[in-house]
Amino acid sequence: MQYKLITKGPFEGVEKFEKRLNELSAQGWRVITNMSQGAHLVLAKDKY
Repeated sequence: MQYKLITKGPFEGVEKFEKRLNELSAQGWRVITNMSQGAHLVLAKDKY
C-alpha cells in the first residue's frame, strides 16, 4: 500500500483543492485520515 500526505496550500482556493482531491480519487487514492487543523489528509492507494 502507498501513502500520501495532502495539505491545502495557503493560497489555494477551495475549488482548486477539491479538484485536486477529485483527480487523486480518480487515480485510486482514498482518504484514511482527516486532520481538520491545517487541512491535512492522509491518503492510501493499493499498490498494483
